[in-house]
Amino acid sequence: AAAAAAAAAAAAGQEGHETAVVEEDLAEKILSARHVFEVFELDTSNPIDVKQIRSIYRKLALKVHPDKIPEGGDPVLYKMAFSRLDTAKDALEAMLSEDVASCRELHRILSCDVRTRSGAAALLGTDDAEAAEKRAKAKAATFEKLHRVAPDFERGQAVCREAVATLRRTSNVEVLPRQDALMKEGISSSRAMGARDLRFPYPLVQMRPEAMSRLIPPGRCRVALLTGATAALSDDELLSSTKGLDRQPKASALRWCLNADSKAACTSALCIQTDMASGPTDTPAAKRQRTNGGSSPTASAATVRVRHILFAHQQLRQSDMMARRIGKSKTVQEAEVLALEVLEKLLAPAASRDQQAFPKLCREHSDCQSAAQPGALSGDLGWVSRGQQEAAFEEACFNLAPQSYSDLITTSRGIHIIHRLA
Repeated sequence: AAAAAAAAAAAAGQEGHETAVVEEDLAEKILSARHVFEVFELDTSNPIDVKQIRSIYRKLALKVHPDKIPEGGDPVLYKMAFSRLDTAKDALEAMLSEDVASCRELHRILSCDVRTRSGAAALLGTDDAEAAEKRAKAKAATFEKLHRVAPDFERGQAVCREAVATLRRTSNVEVLPRQDALMKEGISSSRAMGARDLRFPYPLVQMRPEAMSRLIPPGRCRVALLTGATAALSDDELLSSTKGLDRQPKASALRWCLNADSKAACTSALCIQTDMASGPTDTPAAKRQRTNGGSSPTASAATVRVRHILFAHQQLRQSDMMARRIGKSKTVQEAEVLALEVLEKLLAPAASRDQQAFPKLCREHSDCQSAAQPGALSGDLGWVSRGQQEAAFEEACFNLAPQSYSDLITTSRGIHIIHRLA
């Protein structure tokens, strides 16, 4: 009998604990609700009236009222939840008294997920970006009567605006599934650059960056900023995979992205290279040469002799009179990957000992007419003066040391690998 009584007491205690947990979860759910309709868990498909609101209110109030706190419950949590419930009830009654149709329309708009293209199109009734803005204004007008009594009035307008922004974003059948998958990825920070879906229309995170400083040691240094799958790469993987790319930060960042998990929804990397002098300098900052990746002793040369390998792609916006053929790559991303593979071959120790390595790879891959030149002249552009080439190409040429290779350089012709001869 004693054992049975103890078991009954334990069961009752367990049941009481489970009840407390459920009610505490309810309090947290009320506080985390995005709008007043969500506080009452109202369904957009059912009509709303004051009688229904009061009935739901009484049921919820019995569970989260500060006087009904179960043993071990948080008094502050229940007090805040009850206050939110009370405020939501008053707001819903005021909105229903003002205009029932407008109240239902605001409820439907606030319940739409406009972060995805399909959700935005469903709300506005169109997936055409041009027509979206007019439709959004019409939607916002449907609940205009509630502007004085609806606490979520401005949020409803924000949802309509965000639906337009979603439809305006460039997308295609290949990118869309990846974008939708990214929406389901969580982040471990309350602040973020980007993450628009977590900032609009509901401000779950803030775009308020924090600044910090670090002392960069003298000499050459690379700083890696990694997000998504690249952040999972170890230091050894980062260093070993880009061992020969110590002067090519863009190529390094691309290699890290390619080495990361290809199934991840988000993969990005940024590599910043510095080349700090080991001692102080008396040269005024305004007179120092602006360079890509640090100052170069040959940056002030009048002319340089260079050769290059061009990787054209089918997304180029203008025709190239010097093109040797149509680029094999369909996109700029494909061209960059191919260029990286060729650059890594050129920087390999075996290629440095083979004088035919560059001409051979140039004739095989380059889409510039210069690749057709005989022998060692393949890809040779001769002596280049300032002002003859596009800014990005020129900057790379004049900041290269003789017998060194550039990073991946992007111009209107495509992606370049530049080799300075003299």
